[in-house]
Amino acid sequence: MYINISNELVKRLEKYHGNRIVLDLDDGVGRYSKAGSCALNISFRLLVLDEEQDHSDYTLDVDSTIGSIPIKEHSKLYLEDEMSLIFEPRMSLIKLKGPSGMIDGNVQIIDLRENKE
Repeated sequence: MYINISNELVKRLEKYHGNRIVLDLDDGVGRYSKAGSCALNISFRLLVLDEEQDHSDYTLDVDSTIGSIPIKEHSKLYLEDEMSLIFEPRMSLIKLKGPSGMIDGNVQIIDLRENKE
């Protein structure tokens, strides 16, 4: 699997350089997912963690433009081999897309670092 991250989004993520960024399926499973949904919506989030914070729920790495991005093993069911994370400035949205179409049209960046600078 590979995620191509748009230049605009790479610029937005630069302020988190030196921290861990994970692609989290917000499904109610794991330490950082507070509530899952029974809806048919697929909700991914980019979580920003300190290097020391527990990320043991994220056991699979996906290559990307900015390096490896950990995901939960079971979330690969919703992902494709080639994907794009695109920042759309007009609506200020981050979209996760694959060759078959939109995976998530509103990926949030959630800063969970304990030591925010």
